Amino acid sequence: MPEESAARLVNFLEEQAGEYLRGAIHYSGDEYVSLYMRDDIDALYPPEKMQDLIEYYRQENQSQAVEEPFDLGTNHCTVNFYDDAILFHFTQGDELGTVITLEPEAGRDIVTFITDCLEQLHYNSPQEIPRAPNWLEGN
Repeated sequence: MPEESAARLVNFLEEQAGEYLRGAIHYSGDEYVSLYMRDDIDALYPPEKMQDLIEYYRQENQSQAVEEPFDLGTNHCTVNFYDDAILFHFTQGDELGTVITLEPEAGRDIVTFITDCLEQLHYNSPQEIPRAPNWLEGN
């Protein structure tokens, strides 16, 4: 992700999530870049642990491409709600993705947050959301 796009995304996340933003990571191919990591969260993830996490999300990204037994369209984001964080995994093609984590208290307006993130990733970065849903195209 180009620096300018990354900076716009981080600014957007800081505006939307404020103190609840924990981290944001973007991966592509065999690489990843930490776009934002709060100091207390950064201390929890040394580089080897971060590499393991990114590999996990790369594999999850590939498994999301498999056809589901029902036709609901493209899966754009998975959300996992843990004791200590809400984790959003935005897939952006076969080998691209962005992982954003928030404090659990930020979960009040989750659908709005996901839609706004998709819009940022679709319109304000060189990547596109494959098969963008009609409801995103209208924004």
